[in-house]
Amino acid sequence: MTVTPDLRLTTVLVAVDFGEASGRAVALAGAIAQRAGAELHAIHAETMDAPAYFTAEQVEELLAERARVLEQGRQYLYRFVGERTKARVNATIECKAPADAILHAADDADLVVMGSHGRRGPSRWWLGSIAERVLRLTRRPLLVVHADGAADPAIAELAVHAGAGLTGVAAWALALEIGRLFDVPVHDRRGEAAWPPEPPTAPGSLLVVAAPADSERHWHSTVGAPLVRRPDGAVLFVPE
Repeated sequence: MTVTPDLRLTTVLVAVDFGEASGRAVALAGAIAQRAGAELHAIHAETMDAPAYFTAEQVEELLAERARVLEQGRQYLYRFVGERTKARVNATIECKAPADAILHAADDADLVVMGSHGRRGPSRWWLGSIAERVLRLTRRPLLVVHADGAADPAIAELAVHAGAGLTGVAAWALALEIGRLFDVPVHDRRGEAAWPPEPPTAPGSLLVVAAPADSERHWHSTVGAPLVRRPDGAVLFVPE
């Protein structure tokens, strides 16, 4: 997606695992979608593969059960999202690995919103570690909302940062659009020497970071992953 100064958001994708972090992500994604007049698409992913030793009859029974479970899950997803935003939503349950489902759906989105629990190691649930993988692989702007962020989905201000070799033009354009939607100030920090940026602690502050468009391992290990793993706040990564 080419981001220009007259950018308009038309589709916002939010990933949901029914935890606190994704609840905050839904609230913020819904607030952005409502203000932009954009379509909100909520997605949850689960895998329900049949073991190799299942007979044909057992596989058929599993498929029938999976259909019932998926419909129940879709209705629960609608309720979960509806309790956190008034934005109109299209909810989908995908039978894929979570990262694959999100990356596939992101192809049709202008903005992807995910929660992160800010944990390391085995204790991270799928939106905690999957956010890091999506950040490495997506070419779409990715907004990561942390579990300990503000409950209020309003945005009070934005600050745009770009590291060496990055212009931050796309990040600045998207920040200006979100600032326009929420009628809040946008601060240009792209020329500041401090790197990596330290997320602000003020409620409603959104850190916007320019990200390399290719999968640059050093950038992700030193900048991207640490910001994803933070326990609080919200960070918007925008590919060059």
